[in-house]
Amino acid sequence: MQNLNIWSYLFFFIAVTGAIIESSFITSHFFYYHYFKPILLVEIISPIIGTILGSFGKPGKPKQIAIILNSLFFVLFSFLALLNLWITTFGK
Repeated sequence: MQNLNIWSYLFFFIAVTGAIIESSFITSHFFYYHYFKPILLVEIISPIIGTILGSFGKPGKPKQIAIILNSLFFVLFSFLALLNLWITTFGK
């Protein structure tokens, strides 16, 4: 069960890395046309998977921290990424 907490943290850091990559390279046309949608998908799906894995982890503080971090990231950043993905996929 401890491994699930570690996997939850891993998915959180993957989502954070995706957000950093997105904000760093958003002005590049090559990035926008080739990597923008996959990065947005990673940024949306990783906190969801991290929260699910954290909820099945070993009880204690690490479990609570993993769930809170993934949930906060989803609320603060993933909704904007989801809106951005919707606009780039289906238009305005």
